Amino acid sequence: MHTKTPGRFLFVAGAFLALLAGQVFSGELAQMKGRITGEKCAQLGKIGECYLKWANPMVFWTEEGDYYAIDLSGKSGVAEEKFDEAFGQEVELQGEILKNGEKERIRVAQLKILKPPAGKEFFKG
Repeated sequence: MHTKTPGRFLFVAGAFLALLAGQVFSGELAQMKGRITGEKCAQLGKIGECYLKWANPMVFWTEEGDYYAIDLSGKSGVAEEKFDEAFGQEVELQGEILKNGEKERIRVAQLKILKPPAGKEFFKG
């Protein structure tokens, strides 16, 4: 008499799910430069002159002219306030590009503002 063992089935199912998850969610972190801007500004090509009312949803615009929706799920390594601070600024980031059909988004692991706005300097004289 031959009986099916549930352990073998669970192993095969677990291996399949791990393989599937690996294809969808894992990958090397891409390192890119660009700007944080609003989606409407990216669509219109108004990268340096984006109105604040067009800021939502925020996207990452690359130097090559592509843009990715920013994934703000709890799995991102960067707080949403950091994106607000970086809005309109030149940034460098590391992140994982996630594909959902034709639409791509980026889950950001690290964000660095390259040229922060200059502060006021006062000279004694």
